[in-house]
Amino acid sequence: MHQQQPRHQSKSRRRNTHHIHNKLSKLDRTLRHHARQLPLVIPPDHEFWERVHNARRQGDTESTPAVPESKPKPFSWAAVLKTGLNTNGTSASKGTSANGHSDTFYDDYHAAKQRTFQSLEDALESWKLVFTAPPVQPRGLVNSGNMCFMNVVLQALLYCAPFYNLLWGVKASVAFSFKATTPLLEALIQYVHEFKHDRTPLAKMITDLDEPFVPENVYEALRKKNVFQTLRGQQEDAQEFMSYLVDGINEEISTILSAHRLSTSLANGAVVSPGASDNSSWLEVGHHNKAMHIRDSNEAATKTPITQIFGGSLQSTLDVPGAIFGTKGNKAPRSSNREAFQWLALDVSSDGVETIEDAFDQFVAPETIEGYMNLRGESVTATKQILLERVPPVLVLHLKRFVFCPNEGVQKVHKFIEYPANLSLAAKWFAKTAEAAQHKNAKYKLSGVIYHHGEQASGGHYTCDLVRSANEWLRFDDVDIDCLSSIDDALAKKKDRTAYILFYTICH
Repeated sequence: MHQQQPRHQSKSRRRNTHHIHNKLSKLDRTLRHHARQLPLVIPPDHEFWERVHNARRQGDTESTPAVPESKPKPFSWAAVLKTGLNTNGTSASKGTSANGHSDTFYDDYHAAKQRTFQSLEDALESWKLVFTAPPVQPRGLVNSGNMCFMNVVLQALLYCAPFYNLLWGVKASVAFSFKATTPLLEALIQYVHEFKHDRTPLAKMITDLDEPFVPENVYEALRKKNVFQTLRGQQEDAQEFMSYLVDGINEEISTILSAHRLSTSLANGAVVSPGASDNSSWLEVGHHNKAMHIRDSNEAATKTPITQIFGGSLQSTLDVPGAIFGTKGNKAPRSSNREAFQWLALDVSSDGVETIEDAFDQFVAPETIEGYMNLRGESVTATKQILLERVPPVLVLHLKRFVFCPNEGVQKVHKFIEYPANLSLAAKWFAKTAEAAQHKNAKYKLSGVIYHHGEQASGGHYTCDLVRSANEWLRFDDVDIDCLSSIDDALAKKKDRTAYILFYTICH
């Protein structure tokens, strides 16, 4: 006969059982949490999964076929970052985004794509410039220690439609696994994944915004590249950070595209000559039929989506009297150098510069160089001039507010510089070349402003005003987000801040 256990032992056993159950539940939740964060690997054999489903439905676990041993191709970014996917990579419920929220744009995007790419290289090669992007729900970024210079740049890039579409397009359509060769690109893709797609005006959803977060994945990617070693607790420059970030992503993309194009050329039987690109100088007939030696300093650069969004070119021309041809006092063929840019640095320190148009006039003004030695070894007065040749879809203007004074060191230029809502590039700012003729009189709309607060160049604070959709302008101050009454608030002179970086998007 079974002997009944003492009552106190039964209670103890129940407590132990309950304790173990809680431990197992907690462990199960932890494993499920980490499983959602790990890349998903799903065999693409749909017949296999159909057999599994039928076997389980019939309760025949022994006849369930084994998982194929061959390693499947990497799944898409959507599968890596999403939960609740079907085996074909579509959302389990229509209208659900990568972060589990209502997202009609996500469905529309996939309906238009109709396919996924086999590699990141294929997607980047097929990338097209798109100027419309789904409005994202605003979300604050935590300032974890003098990180405002990063926060404003990350917010500005998020609301730059062509750049956002590049990241979202890779995330949604590329079938490849995480690679150590593109840490910044991957970090930015994970960053945009943190934001919902939502067309609701900010004024109607201000109380329903997601909690601010720290973009740690971006910080970690920068640490791996040894950029901004401290990253915390040290005031940095927003323009310098944007330069590191955008150049870093462009370098990653350029590296993999260069290797891809080379391997494709070799596979097609093309003969690649190592010295084919060394001779980048040629003679061109310029304005008034004057001969001009052209040198392209960026000829070997790889065309990437980043250069197609932000990239333009300048023509730097040098006139030197009394050179090797002709008699003394005559000018030789003009020497011209084409230089690439991803933003323009405009000097605003001169007394005559009060508007962006004034800054452009000064930017293209001829510069006199006294004591220049020509090819004859004579000291002459040369003239140098920089003109626009090709302008990008997104024109970024850096207002040089920090200047060096011999007696006082680096000082900030505090004066207000007027910048328009609609910017027309004057023909006089362009070189007289066939390339420049296609870009003259380009028209842009203001899409973002990054401000610097404070009196000193070595410190201060950064905020930004950005256009979200149509005429909705938002002001970001780390975790604080406000809706502006109109674009006039972004254009107006402000007592506590000065415009530092301007974003203009071309009118297409």
